[in-house]
Amino acid sequence: MNSSEFLALPVIRFFLAFGGTMLLALPVYCLYRFLFRPPTRPPAHSPARSRRASSRRLRGVATDASAPPDLSGEAVRDTVGRFLALPLGRFLLAFGSVLLLALPLGYLLPAQPDLTVDTARDLPLYSQPFGAQSPFHPAELSTPDGKLVNWRGVPGALGCGECHLKETVEWATSMHAISDLDLIYDSTVRENTDASVAGVAAHGMEKGRWCESCHNPLGVLTGAVTPASSVQETAAMEEGTSCIVCHGVNRAEPLAGNGALEIDINGIFRYGHPALLAAAPFRHARDMRARREQPLMGNSALCGACHTEIRPTSVNGATPPMNLQDTYDEWRHSPYASQGIQCQDCHMAQDPAGFVAALKRGEKPEKTVSHRFVGNNYLLSNTLLPTELLAVLRAGSPPGMNRLYDRATYKKELGRTHDAVEALLREAAELRVEAPAIDPRSGELLLRVDVTNAGAGHALPTGPLDQRYLWLEVRVKDAAGGTVFHQGHFDERSGAEDPEAVRWFKEVLDIDGQPVRRHILFDAHTLNYTRKPIPPGQTDRVDYRVPLPAEATGPYAVEVRLWYRIALQDILENIQRQDLGNVNVIIPPLLLEEASLSVAERVSLAASRPQ
Repeated sequence: MNSSEFLALPVIRFFLAFGGTMLLALPVYCLYRFLFRPPTRPPAHSPARSRRASSRRLRGVATDASAPPDLSGEAVRDTVGRFLALPLGRFLLAFGSVLLLALPLGYLLPAQPDLTVDTARDLPLYSQPFGAQSPFHPAELSTPDGKLVNWRGVPGALGCGECHLKETVEWATSMHAISDLDLIYDSTVRENTDASVAGVAAHGMEKGRWCESCHNPLGVLTGAVTPASSVQETAAMEEGTSCIVCHGVNRAEPLAGNGALEIDINGIFRYGHPALLAAAPFRHARDMRARREQPLMGNSALCGACHTEIRPTSVNGATPPMNLQDTYDEWRHSPYASQGIQCQDCHMAQDPAGFVAALKRGEKPEKTVSHRFVGNNYLLSNTLLPTELLAVLRAGSPPGMNRLYDRATYKKELGRTHDAVEALLREAAELRVEAPAIDPRSGELLLRVDVTNAGAGHALPTGPLDQRYLWLEVRVKDAAGGTVFHQGHFDERSGAEDPEAVRWFKEVLDIDGQPVRRHILFDAHTLNYTRKPIPPGQTDRVDYRVPLPAEATGPYAVEVRLWYRIALQDILENIQRQDLGNVNVIIPPLLLEEASLSVAERVSLAASRPQ
């Protein structure tokens, strides 16, 4: 830190102001005393006054109020003493003293490091096969100077946790904390870059910046995502979407997606020691984009830059840009957007499900803040999984373990995050089932199932829809309890559901028309929806015609369940293909909503029609 940077600190400017005020106030006060308020005369009976008056008379000096000021040393000392006896004088003296002590420290502090990265000099092997216009392409990340970030200057979440422990522990339980290293993502991005047709064809690692821009933004920003990297893998670099990623954002372009954020890390003020933050708290708040300093921190645009995914032509030149995630755009056209409800209001609330429930009741709930970033991944927060398995899936221990908090605290907080995820997901949908009639001509039971997106501010489901999906399970039993119809059952041994089930799913096909079920988006060629996601506030109606056996008798019990699943079972094959182990787990579905109905033995079709 040089002298000019030191003098720019708010607290030093504060001291300078008061010190300068003191330096100005002292002579002004003295001048005022000398010119307009001569020193108070001693009492009439005072010997000192008598001697002074006699002396003046002998010298012929006037003794009235118009006499010139006394500039003797005794008078000056008396005036200064009177000034310093005032509360203001003592106050200014204290600040002036602190200033005199603090100024020399500015020259003892370490100089602000030069973090400018010269790619040719510092990373001579960095690969830019898509042109030199941006070192981050095909990612949409950027920096103020258009250059790489110096990996040596990337601050880690561990340092943040020294002061912001609660927020750090909450973040450590989130998907943001493991966005790069979670085993399912790690194996899948490797399969895309190393084993896909587009990845093997050319520059697979560099094409991976498209994925890593949101999952491993610090790796992309520092130049680590390149075939021959000279960037050191520090603890901070392994933290996924860490504190500095969001708190370093200058601007966002949510409709461009693919991590379209301008992030300034090199320009963050370095204090040399965390204790020196106390000398400039306002500077730190500005550097870390506190919401009062940077309104973008509370705006959906910040989230949308990564929750919009568009595959660029440089990844697979065989097709034009392909929209694969549109969560931000879904919100942008939702009732929540028109009401000013931002992504952060729900997903960063201390009780996300409670916040959404209040919105559904037409209330305006109080906005609170948590850093759990509650979303939809109920699998990687599930503390009921074996401890070793969960640790493997979440890439080991989180930052700060056994230093800022212990394992028991972490497990407890992870459980709270899991409960919040499941509760939020269950607030999203509402289910209604009706049985208008039994068709007398065909003997079929007519069912009507309404699925409503009642709580989500985006489509239901949303995200990478080749993996996240919904389906309906319908079961009809006769009077004897026998099952006469069952569609949509889930096989807990194989991890597959009934292929005949009604599903809200986006099927990805490669150039040969074969299904892509392991999230190999480098090779995606065609997208087919079995049923399109449900927009916010809207209802999708599903009609069933259930054949009833001739021997079956009513009344009939109808049970309908709406299931959600975070990923296809096939995606776990990527772990084995990349020799990262053998994860023996069935990805379970989550029950979102259920409804039931009893249907009389015979209801005529005519009687069911409205009059």
